[in-house]
Amino acid sequence: MGWPQPRDTKSAVKKAGDRIRKGDYSVEDITVLNNWRAAHGYIINTFQAALRNRAKGWSVPVAQRLKRASTIIDKLRQGRAKDLSTMHDIAGVRMVFPDETSLRSFRYGQLRTRAKHELVNEPDKYNYLLNPKSSGYRGIHDVYSYSAGSETGGAWNGLLIELQYRTLIQHAWATAVELSDVLTHNRTKFSQGHPDNTRFFQICSELLARKWEGAFSCLPDQPYETLIEEWHEIEQRAHLFHQLKSVGRDEGGQGLHGLVLLIMREDMTVQQIPQKSYRSALQTLLKIEAENPELDVVLVGGAEDTIRQTFRNYFKNATEFVSLVEGALAQE
Repeated sequence: MGWPQPRDTKSAVKKAGDRIRKGDYSVEDITVLNNWRAAHGYIINTFQAALRNRAKGWSVPVAQRLKRASTIIDKLRQGRAKDLSTMHDIAGVRMVFPDETSLRSFRYGQLRTRAKHELVNEPDKYNYLLNPKSSGYRGIHDVYSYSAGSETGGAWNGLLIELQYRTLIQHAWATAVELSDVLTHNRTKFSQGHPDNTRFFQICSELLARKWEGAFSCLPDQPYETLIEEWHEIEQRAHLFHQLKSVGRDEGGQGLHGLVLLIMREDMTVQQIPQKSYRSALQTLLKIEAENPELDVVLVGGAEDTIRQTFRNYFKNATEFVSLVEGALAQE
């Protein structure tokens, strides 16, 4: 069987999203959401294959993920997205680079490829290296509108996909935030965490940017010594760094490739279920979401071992972040 195509019009998707956003939605609206989400598999596959081909020789992991239904609903309900039909990160491909020089070089080439896909955003709209987020997030996102190069792909024209570019250091920070949120039951990633958590990771981002990348993050006017002093004050109260240091690293995930369902359970154990096809993966994903809505389950994909590297928060891996922060604290 082929890839799932969009079943509903964008108008119908928008209306279903509006009802979900208002909290007055039906089972049918969730079905529309899931069908719309499922239709993005084809463009994820198309983009990741092209990017993986371009990344040969760059030592750059390229991984994909389909956004969780619960996260989509949360974005709509929280006002972080207003229209389901134009939500641009349902489909995502993530690339992690050794440094900013290689990141910018690769992206420069991507922006100038001959592919017909349209860059939706202005080149610097989501450039969080140029303008870091207030949370401390750094990286670059680009949103593309799919445009088929042949008649066979025409059904998916206009669907959106987000490409994420990060350095190893920026990725270590971002995944540490996600892991810390799980450990502390916070929402720091969405700027809704405890003030100590939010400030802690702002400071970490600034220290890492200055120490290891010769750049600034979200606190450019703060003296380095002042940042370190405040970091220690927060750590004495909240013990966030201690938690990340002491969490048991999950040694699973070696040799994973292709499509994989990652399921994080309440005890923080992670189940990894390799999938033979996108359609069977979707069926399993929807079944798990329906029967166990409390579980954190995500459909990801990548070449050998890149899943473990690019989704390290699911494997309780903050070792690189810990090492980088310790180096930043040791000296200016």
